[in-house]
Amino acid sequence: MSPRVGINPELMTKVIAMLKRTGPEFRESSRQVESALGRLGVEFWTSPALRRVADQMSAKPPDLQGRLDLILATPDAELSRDGIIWADGADWQSSTTEGAALARAVAAKVRAQAKSGTFDAQTIAELEKHKNDPLFAAAFAKEIPPDELKRVISRMFRTDLPPAGRPDDKDLDTEKKVAGLFSTILGTASRAGKLPNKYADELLKDLGDPQSAFALGKLLGKGNFDHAFMLDVVKRVYDFDVAHPQARAREPELPLPGQDKVPPAPDVSPMSTVLSALIHHPKVAQDFFTDPKRRPLAYLMRERRWGPESDNLLGAAIYEASTKFRDHGMPREQSSGYKAALIASWASHYWAEEKVQQNLPNTRIWAASIHANYISDVHRAYQAPPTTEIGVDAAYDPDKSLSGVQPYGAVFNKDELKKAMTWAFKDNDAFMTVAAAHAQYSVKVLDETASGLAGEVRAEFATWHKSHPEATKKQIDEERQDILEKKMGGGGGAFEFQGAVNDLSETTYAITDAANIAKIEEAKKNDERYAAFKNMVTKIIDLAPGPQGKFVGLLVDQAKDHIYGKFTSTSEDKAKVAAGDAIEDAKVMFRDATAAAMMRHGLFGDGSVPAPTHPYASKQFPKGSPGDFLVNGEIMSKDEMSADQRRAYREWLYLNDDTKRVFYGANSAITRDS
Repeated sequence: MSPRVGINPELMTKVIAMLKRTGPEFRESSRQVESALGRLGVEFWTSPALRRVADQMSAKPPDLQGRLDLILATPDAELSRDGIIWADGADWQSSTTEGAALARAVAAKVRAQAKSGTFDAQTIAELEKHKNDPLFAAAFAKEIPPDELKRVISRMFRTDLPPAGRPDDKDLDTEKKVAGLFSTILGTASRAGKLPNKYADELLKDLGDPQSAFALGKLLGKGNFDHAFMLDVVKRVYDFDVAHPQARAREPELPLPGQDKVPPAPDVSPMSTVLSALIHHPKVAQDFFTDPKRRPLAYLMRERRWGPESDNLLGAAIYEASTKFRDHGMPREQSSGYKAALIASWASHYWAEEKVQQNLPNTRIWAASIHANYISDVHRAYQAPPTTEIGVDAAYDPDKSLSGVQPYGAVFNKDELKKAMTWAFKDNDAFMTVAAAHAQYSVKVLDETASGLAGEVRAEFATWHKSHPEATKKQIDEERQDILEKKMGGGGGAFEFQGAVNDLSETTYAITDAANIAKIEEAKKNDERYAAFKNMVTKIIDLAPGPQGKFVGLLVDQAKDHIYGKFTSTSEDKAKVAAGDAIEDAKVMFRDATAAAMMRHGLFGDGSVPAPTHPYASKQFPKGSPGDFLVNGEIMSKDEMSADQRRAYREWLYLNDDTKRVFYGANSAITRDS
């Protein structure tokens, strides 16, 4: 029976962190005690022993982290109720002798089959079975050293032939799978700390040779590597790339006899080979992009020329580094969230430059996606005076509009934002990404405003009710409504919404202006983009605000999927919205979003009474009538409203004097001349 291996990921992570912290502290404490006793003339006989203990503490984390990573990566791993993950140890655990014997046998098959050009299912299955076994991986790395493994890759993909003579990419599925398994196996060995000495030196030989560079990209592209190993490799590749501009030339593309055109050759320049690895290792990408010695973003975005689609991979790597880990950890220099915000700020700064836009034509979606994830910082940039600063908003709580402590924010320049977004929004998907993020953020801000006001109303009512325990139901209903109307009117509640909406509207204008749809004439020229904006306006009422607190990228993805999941812009759709005006649409959007937030938190009063400010107080469209537009106490999707429901909603929100006693703050959504 195969051994079952268990580990508690949460506890193991804490143990690893403790050992990383305690080892150096223990060593330093030992040194201080030894120094103090030395000054007193007292010998400290146990000092060497304490240093050995400190060294052992410091040496353990890589092994423990590797073991944790390996079990987490095991396909059959199961999480038990007590938080322990159990996995079949046979899939990844062998003795040193077994691992060496298995690796030797599999390596022999790999060599033979690489020569024949065909890998059989059994060999692939054996590589798959043992890809997470650190002892097998270590032995395999020794059996087929890097130089030979790269030659195997070259033979598999026929990179010895000119681009026109190579197999079609769609016919290389088996080769891609085998190369991915090689990469995974090397990653396993590196995380377990079992790669041979100077393995990276051998791996990086002949970087200027296109075949070698191509193979390197395959060997690094899929595996999960040790952080220090991968960071060292990336830095060395970068240094070589900077020092050897001739190595950045692409392979010549010459058609074979009888061919009209040639499929584009892969970009096999040195730096392009590690981009996929950076995407899969966002913390490595963070440490690399924020390297104070190299400052690589300037070179990679401004100076370095890329082959087709390689710039897309660079954009994806920058996106992962700036959005994957958002936090407000301390000390800030070691915080992933701080590094992420720093990368976002600098990348945005570079994307504003025409030179960079020309150099990275396939990165519009990545620029937009980063701004979408930092939409609160985009919003803040349009509220603040212009700044030339670039960096991180390291305030304790960068976004006071949301509850809780927000992650580190990125500092943006509003003029540069417009340049970057105007360029990015030429891709409609990029525009929809930022528009959806702004819609979701607006909903969240308005919802938290409503939640705060509702809490104040409840607290004030509770105080009154406590002092009037004998009040009748009629008195209770009247007093609750009176408190609500005073809070929303004379108490300034409606003006709080107006202030929030007016602030948010600055960002709305900036987005529509960058998309060239802010004015009617512009909207007519960019009808597809305007149709996308109109779709957002219609669907904002449907967006759930999500949990209170941190605004995360997942909310952006969900909002975009909800608003644009089935969005198509046909000629007929464009005709329906051709006469529209983004400024007026924004007013409708904020009125709808404010009304939805207020209804969600009971700020239109009690529907069971019903309060005069509630839709159910209508004589023409009471609860259950054809005009009832509430579902489970919330305003339904405008897309799903019938003609009666639309009429009832419009009359209640716009024409009802009772409603205006609590709702009148969103009418001046954008104070711009249209």
